[in-house]
Amino acid sequence: METRLEKMTDLQLAKRMSGYISALQSITVRAEYYSDGCPEKEKKELADDYIKVRDSIREDARYLNYNRDKAGSPLLWDKYFPSVSEASAWGLYANADGNFDKEYFKSIEDAEKRLTKYYSYDYWQIIAEL
Repeated sequence: METRLEKMTDLQLAKRMSGYISALQSITVRAEYYSDGCPEKEKKELADDYIKVRDSIREDARYLNYNRDKAGSPLLWDKYFPSVSEASAWGLYANADGNFDKEYFKSIEDAEKRLTKYYSYDYWQIIAEL
């Protein structure tokens, strides 16, 4: 079941975006820790988290791209939509099951950079707490 993003409040959108950014930061820290080797269970959990965030961001971008004529808050269309669209297009392109190599970290960095292009992570969190 798809989420009706245009019906979400600014608070809900900010929490969603903050969740994406914090998930990417968590994946980066865990991947750095596991880069010297890790048990297969942890590697699978990390790959699953990467795929979940990647697919969620892509689904948000796809949904909003096809539903541009619907109403929604200015935050949705002016900040959230361009952020997830750019992150979907330019980030999270590495193989999730692959090694924790330079490309893996660059793909996460590119996605996070796009998600925080219009508003910083701190600012998204401030909106989420209002």
